[in-house]
Amino acid sequence: MPKAHFMRRIRNRPEDLFDLVSNVENYPEFINLISVLRITKKLSETEFEAEAVVAYKMFSETFRSHIIADREALKISVKKAEKGGAVKSLLNNWEFYPLKDGSTLVDVVVDVRLKAMPLEFLLRDKFEKASVHIVSVFEKRASQDYDVVGEAEYDCKAEMSAMGLDAGKLI
Repeated sequence: MPKAHFMRRIRNRPEDLFDLVSNVENYPEFINLISVLRITKKLSETEFEAEAVVAYKMFSETFRSHIIADREALKISVKKAEKGGAVKSLLNNWEFYPLKDGSTLVDVVVDVRLKAMPLEFLLRDKFEKASVHIVSVFEKRASQDYDVVGEAEYDCKAEMSAMGLDAGKLI
């Protein structure tokens, strides 16, 4: 099962990054693998279901997910919707930790299993690299849409340790 867990310091405010990641309908504007993404069911102010069409080379699959976007806690949780489409299982969590210099430590966990074995096999080999790339795409978009904050060479490892986070996951 493809899985990735890593952290990255991004020089934008946690609230701005939360807003960017939780605004799923804008993903097709800057994530080239996603051709369509729409909210299919609004369950509450913080909870909704969405459907995405993801295309890669000759593959095109539809994924349905259930999202909880808790702005107060600065956490976004994504799991497979009841009818998940091409997804057998899905867990994707984003946590945004404010750092002392105003920037953000982003903790990303992605764990997915697909119904189509050929696609899962293809994904397995490049999954971590692809996950890191997607976070880099969000980072680039955030730098275009929001103010850049914090020091360029800020070392956040001591803060991570104080928060009980594993600095070995920092990329």
